[in-house]
Amino acid sequence: MRPDNRARYADRIDRVLAHIEAADAPESLDLSTLAGIAALSPFHFHRVFRLMTGETPAETLRRVRLARSLPELASESVSITQAAGAAGYSTSQSFARAVRASTGGTASEVRADPSRIKRLLKPLETGAAMPIEIVSTDPLRLLAIRNVGAYAELNQTYEALFGRVFATAPMEALRGIWGVWHEDPRYADPDTLEFDCAIDVGDLPAPNGIEILDVEAGRHARLRHVGDYDSLHDSIDRLYASMIDAGEELADRQLIVNYVDDPESRPAEEWRSDIYLPLA
Repeated sequence: MRPDNRARYADRIDRVLAHIEAADAPESLDLSTLAGIAALSPFHFHRVFRLMTGETPAETLRRVRLARSLPELASESVSITQAAGAAGYSTSQSFARAVRASTGGTASEVRADPSRIKRLLKPLETGAAMPIEIVSTDPLRLLAIRNVGAYAELNQTYEALFGRVFATAPMEALRGIWGVWHEDPRYADPDTLEFDCAIDVGDLPAPNGIEILDVEAGRHARLRHVGDYDSLHDSIDRLYASMIDAGEELADRQLIVNYVDDPESRPAEEWRSDIYLPLA
């Protein structure tokens, strides 16, 4: 294990936390700005931040915003409405919803015990050791359709991709099925979630409406996940943690996944997916 490398990533996240706490309006900070402070791509930043703090950037922003209302909440002479205004909420109702989401209690209950809103940041448990390989990959050319919307719609997008590509090409040209996330679907707005549904068909031309994705060659940490796609992201989190602890530096390239099995060919608990995390 390389605790010095984890400390370097922790320092990056500490810079972000300090920036959030110093901001006049933390709710106005966006993901790209925070990722830039950490010197990470937005995709890597979201997962590394959660790994180091135990919460998402959005949860931290909400918590810090609420924490600023503590002096008002602690004072019986200040109304809940005034406390809401101190935290930047336009209505006491929106303030009450945010308090309950962050603390599990009402503003009155927090007033009786303000420490409920001061959760300590703790790193996530990284889970049991898993077999991880460091591999050098060749350039990869993929044909893709970008799905924008709910994760549940991906099957339809893959069907559209297959339909357009194999309307004229033989199915034997298929070499692999791939996916590229642009956000973590567990925490992104499902209406704006971007995901590239992709296939490897060698040098086949791209039909109209189909993008060509060129994946750079390079070093990757490869982990085989076995199980359904919802649990895939827990494996991705553990892969990030393992590589940080191993002293590896993340490359500014997108994580990609090769779906080894046709979901209709075997039960969900047996689906195999190879995760490729880019390394410097």
